[in-house]
Amino acid sequence: MDPKLGAARRGMDVVRMWPTLGVVTVRVLGPGAGLRLERKAREVLTVLTVRAPAVVTLDELAGLLWDDPPPSAVKTLRAHLSRIRAALPDAEVERAGRDAYRLVVAPGRTDVGLVAAARARARRLLADGRPDGAATVLAEARALWWGEPEFPDTTAAAALRQAWRRERRLLVQEHLGCLVAGGDPGSALAELEELTTTDPLDEPLWVLRVRALHRAGRPAEALRAAAAARAALVEVGLDPSAALRDAQAEVLRSPAPAPAVTTAVRYAGGSTAYTRLSDRGRDLVVLNPAMLTIDGLLDGAQARTALTALAEHAAVVCLDRSGIGLSDPLDPAENPLDQWVADVRRVLDDLAIDRADLFGNFDTGLVALEFAARHPDRVRSLILAQCYPRYTRGAGYPYGLDPATTETLIRDTVDPALGVDSVAQAAPSVAADDEFRRWWNRIGRRAASPAVATSIRAAATGTDLRHRLPAITARTLVLHRRNCLNVDPGHARFLAEHLPDARLRTVAGTDALWFTDSPELWQHAIDFLGT
Repeated sequence: MDPKLGAARRGMDVVRMWPTLGVVTVRVLGPGAGLRLERKAREVLTVLTVRAPAVVTLDELAGLLWDDPPPSAVKTLRAHLSRIRAALPDAEVERAGRDAYRLVVAPGRTDVGLVAAARARARRLLADGRPDGAATVLAEARALWWGEPEFPDTTAAAALRQAWRRERRLLVQEHLGCLVAGGDPGSALAELEELTTTDPLDEPLWVLRVRALHRAGRPAEALRAAAAARAALVEVGLDPSAALRDAQAEVLRSPAPAPAVTTAVRYAGGSTAYTRLSDRGRDLVVLNPAMLTIDGLLDGAQARTALTALAEHAAVVCLDRSGIGLSDPLDPAENPLDQWVADVRRVLDDLAIDRADLFGNFDTGLVALEFAARHPDRVRSLILAQCYPRYTRGAGYPYGLDPATTETLIRDTVDPALGVDSVAQAAPSVAADDEFRRWWNRIGRRAASPAVATSIRAAATGTDLRHRLPAITARTLVLHRRNCLNVDPGHARFLAEHLPDARLRTVAGTDALWFTDSPELWQHAIDFLGT
């Protein structure tokens, strides 16, 4: 994690004046130590400097310098100490007791002391609301720390070497944090991108990268960075920290740049409620999954951010299916899927849309597939995110849940008394986000009664459209999150293999909902619409 400092400063006899930090006499934060000494002597000086003003015994020095100290170790060490004394103009190697020594030097005369003082001063400036000043001080401190200290290459010195690598890492993190908090957060982005690419498991730097992008007015890129961080951590079995979740939530809660968006509700055929969110580009019908309703869709930060991004590239239309939200109830005498397909056609007719792109997610993938099979002339393309042709396992179809488990899941999620956490099932990435949970529960309560919700979920999990796939000629993008907890990835592979014109894109993430977790998913959708 070397800072980029321009031309290398590797002269071994350099004593340099730094504009703010002062004169350095003893330099050990980099190879060479700034003195004309042989390597072992420099290693002794490095140990004494980082330990100053504490004492170091000859036995400890011998154990650090050699894995197997020779019989002449003490004599050799005393010779090195004598040479160090002669080489230091403003410091003293003082004997403390019979066999212990310490470096006596003013903190301002060592690079170790100056860096420590700079970090303390930067913390005070930051606490005083002056991050730019703190960043300037820390930049000078980083310039002093221009390389790895010359610790002995021994087993005993390995812990010391690692400890100082961590200190340098913290200095870099503190400096970048001040830049992100200051007036030009974008100035930290190049280095943050390089560092997180080099070490994708360094979560604190990912947090800074997300916040820098957010503060630089690049929210979509901030969400992509958060998704990349989550993916890297999940890949090795780590859960994202609260800091990363908070950084992502800050982006989502910020007001989204508003395109020409309206939430005025209209009724197609007097029965199907819908709204057009924007009026630009190709017509895109976004079929809300589960019990999400058009009157509450933009109340949620995550849904609003994702829909706003889509609305910048397409004329987005959302509707409430029969039985949900503001639309008419389901007719118990008719198949629910037939009624939902009729809802889509009714809305297209009301808007005089000849052909549209359909975006289905989870259970509404069934609606998009059936509509495309029945009305191929009305569908330009399909986007299917975490979708399936059949939800349960069965003969010749090994994907999904078994029917008995599915029935239990429907019952438990519909009955509030059973306390099943539907947020954790549908969107684990925001399970700890209280604001999202309140929004989800509020929309769910007003979307449908428990009896209607049971009917809707039974239709969503009991429908099998495998036989319809060969009849669907629309160009199709199948999207799926690799670690989705609620939808077996096998569903996506089956769709991609059995639809005549389909391609599969997998992305990082765990959520069944298309608009939470990874913005990479809806970015793929936007790219697909542009082709």
